[in-house]
Amino acid sequence: MKKISFFNYTEGNILMTGLLLLGLFLLLLLYCAFFSPANLQTLLSITAANIIFGRMAGLSIGIAARMNMIDLILFNFLIESIMVLLLYPLFARSWNRLEIITYKPLHDFFERSRSAAQKYQPYIQKYGIPGLVFFVFTPLAMTGPVVGSFIGYIIGFSHRKTLTTILLATLSAITLWVYLISHFKEILIAYSTSLNIGFLLIAAGMGIWYGIKKYLL
Repeated sequence: MKKISFFNYTEGNILMTGLLLLGLFLLLLLYCAFFSPANLQTLLSITAANIIFGRMAGLSIGIAARMNMIDLILFNFLIESIMVLLLYPLFARSWNRLEIITYKPLHDFFERSRSAAQKYQPYIQKYGIPGLVFFVFTPLAMTGPVVGSFIGYIIGFSHRKTLTTILLATLSAITLWVYLISHFKEILIAYSTSLNIGFLLIAAGMGIWYGIKKYLL
């Protein structure tokens, strides 16, 4: 197990930080449920779209819902930071012993991520931090901050270097994509309701299909 620290944190403390942010995220949703229910659906749609389809989908929903740009940037940054801070330490702990992850969906995700990380590792290792930043900016499948953090670990970056690079690049990428997507604001606003409902239905459908596949097939 690596003992290199991130702000004097081991992998376990990085995971704890992620859990604390997750707690704050859930409190935010709870607050909206009681005091701003009109915004709750938007936040849930952004969260589901970001996790399942990626950053671009989540940002598009927020812009379509006329969410304040600063709030949209910070909310998506919170989502992606939580994913990184929860999954990065688990990946680091299980890198040489992936079989210790017994929860099948998480195990399968780590398997796919490890394959992607090993695929892109030579290119990022060649260019160092600029290569890692570019990887985080790229809106393609199996790219982005989570897999980027895995690659940083694989090529030997310290926890501090990996997470500082990943999180700063993530914030910069979100800000840039918000600016670019906002140029299509009128189109997104016209279909805002359909986007919200559509992404929620797709997310629910995927959850139902997983349950049927696991328990009935």
